[in-house]
Amino acid sequence: MAQSLVEIIALAIKTADKSYFNEDYGKQAKSVVEALRKHGFEVVPVTPPDALVTFASENIPFGRLRPTDFIRTMYSTMVANARKFVG
Repeated sequence: MAQSLVEIIALAIKTADKSYFNEDYGKQAKSVVEALRKHGFEVVPVTPPDALVTFASENIPFGRLRPTDFIRTMYSTMVANARKFVG
């Protein structure tokens, strides 16, 4: 059974920093992001930057696509390239 997002995040925080005082929240946050990526997730903004929308629209395949294939392709292209356009 696949782990839930909450379980992935909790385990990432638990394993990132074993200290009881002066926790390193940056280290914990980095661990969470790495754990999410390892499990096939990416953290992206709700509203994509204009540059990402332009990139995705210029890089989707040409030709006729069924609506579901178009949505899958556009989504995958945008999520896979989000880090290039979002700090």
